[in-house]
Amino acid sequence: MRPQSARIFVPFFVWVFLGSLGLVALALGQDIDALRELDAFPDVSDHVLRALIVVQPFILLVAGIGAGVALGERVGLRSWVTARLRGDLPPLVDVSGLALAAVVGFGTGAVVVVLDRVFAPWIRLPSVAGLPDMSAALRAIRYGGITEELMLRYGLMTFLVWVGAKVWTTLPPGLYFGALLVSAVLFGAGHLPAMAALIPLTPVVILRTVGLTALLGLVFGWLFWRRGLEHAMVAHIATHLAFWSISAGL
Repeated sequence: MRPQSARIFVPFFVWVFLGSLGLVALALGQDIDALRELDAFPDVSDHVLRALIVVQPFILLVAGIGAGVALGERVGLRSWVTARLRGDLPPLVDVSGLALAAVVGFGTGAVVVVLDRVFAPWIRLPSVAGLPDMSAALRAIRYGGITEELMLRYGLMTFLVWVGAKVWTTLPPGLYFGALLVSAVLFGAGHLPAMAALIPLTPVVILRTVGLTALLGLVFGWLFWRRGLEHAMVAHIATHLAFWSISAGL
């Protein structure tokens, strides 16, 4: 077993490194010219502007990983990778469970695409010519599948359960579902600024953006609660693959 300091800092810094790869992908994928048209950023070089874009997400990432590593085991929210990095010997990774999580994530992504078509007559998103960009899909996978899960599920959801545990010492299932629901709704609300940069935030746009994204968050949160962080990550990655493959085929 590793010393106590190593049990905390080794998984913390490994997750920070992996999560930061998603932030790098986010920064590189930004349309700097479009951002400058918003007049919401200072007049600085492109490199500095890209760095500024990821400052706040990096703070949230570090806070989320800190909460997950420090509090996750206390409230029964697990990560196989964290356990291994701590020097524990958890069971071998559940390959069949990860495969099922991928199927669930892909299927949920397909459902969201269908529901999005229901909202389409009331939402006029800018059209994009040509096939979806695979590099953009890979950036979304790195940021969504790893970074967002570390912030929203491993961080926020774990923290909410830990706070609730101070009141309900028995950790009832309702506490987990409440934390799951709150983190899912905030996950959806977190996508509103990006949508606002494309079209006005009408009630229908808000309902569509928060509702569909929260649906995904419920699935990811349930997998995190019942199976572990890595299952939520795999499902999130599969969801983006569903978005890309369905869009490419339609």
